Amino acid sequence: MRLRRGRQDADHLRWPPLMADRLYRRLTIVGLALVLVALAGAGVVSRFGVSPTGAAAPDGTTNANGPGATGQPSTTGSSPSPRPTATPTPIATTPGRTTAPPGPGPGPGPLPPPPNGFPDASTTGYRNAPGYPGKLTRFTGSVQSNKTYKFMEFPDGAYLQGISNVTFIGCRFTSNEVVDATVVIFGDNITFQYSSFEPVGTPGAARTVNYGNGYQYAIDQRGSGNFTVEHSDFWGWGNAIQFGASNQANPVIVKDSWFHHPRTDGGVDHTDAILESYGGPSYMIFDHNTIVGVGNTNGLALQGKDYSNVTITRNYFSGFGYTVNAGGNGSGNRNVRFVGNTFGTDLRPVYGPLYGWRDGSGNLWRQNKWHIAAGGYSSRSEDNGKYWWPDGSLRTTDYTG
Repeated sequence: MRLRRGRQDADHLRWPPLMADRLYRRLTIVGLALVLVALAGAGVVSRFGVSPTGAAAPDGTTNANGPGATGQPSTTGSSPSPRPTATPTPIATTPGRTTAPPGPGPGPGPLPPPPNGFPDASTTGYRNAPGYPGKLTRFTGSVQSNKTYKFMEFPDGAYLQGISNVTFIGCRFTSNEVVDATVVIFGDNITFQYSSFEPVGTPGAARTVNYGNGYQYAIDQRGSGNFTVEHSDFWGWGNAIQFGASNQANPVIVKDSWFHHPRTDGGVDHTDAILESYGGPSYMIFDHNTIVGVGNTNGLALQGKDYSNVTITRNYFSGFGYTVNAGGNGSGNRNVRFVGNTFGTDLRPVYGPLYGWRDGSGNLWRQNKWHIAAGGYSSRSEDNGKYWWPDGSLRTTDYTG
């Protein structure tokens, strides 16, 4: 892992408790990545389970019934482990009920646009920021507390330690931190509005880049404190956002943003758009995002347990391994609201649309719908607009559990 300027002094050697386990895992990942690269070069290893392009399992099967599947996705963002084996699910014949059918999904080329009204290239990123002057100014110096930075280019990302009350509007953050983060947050009350997170290079259309040409994290929260992401655009990542701390006073909020075109996994990544691995955070808000990608793990990846007061509303999901992981196997979760979301058939998930859900304890699943995407893996137009139930079935009536 490459140390950024300023990280060598004494203050940066005192890692906060939240990061102790992550540092160990990160160093393990670096070593593992080097071993894999060496083995791949010798023709010994080419991939773990899913191909580097994130294609479906070789048997072409998928399990639509997430809670009934076996095997827990890895609780780390990038270290490889055996992936669960999918099992075919028969199509139900009960009147008013169908089960999402398996089928081939497109590769990592151009993705179909999300349905109207969901975040996309026309509503996110620096080019769509109100008042965008048509060009960005290269940032130099260090980020200061209590400042707003508008229409700036951060060509080596940003390391935000010991600062608070900072807002970025219409900014572009780039890096080639293959096993590290473009933006590191050790601060509090950090906001990104209409910002773009991309691999190093000339701005252009989003595309799927190879593992070595992307970056591990767009944003990696490494200490307590809240941050907010709005109307922002993420592509080229192994894990777009990783966080580990959120509570009522300092919540993590991600809304109106577009997550797409992750890098290929290189046999190393467990590809997740929004990742929390350990459990315990509360009061997160994930509202009105588009989260679509060819990947092997989760779009929304709440992979721990004991989450509480979580709002997951009005999002558009498609692809990944299990597309949504809403809190591991559901153990200990309280007041998790999964309401008004849409699952699209743009990209077939490797295993199924949902991993784990448990009713009770104030958890609520309502008004979630299925969307048959043009050019996607399903042609069952009769399923379009049906209610998506947590058992993987599609029905004409809403879930009431």
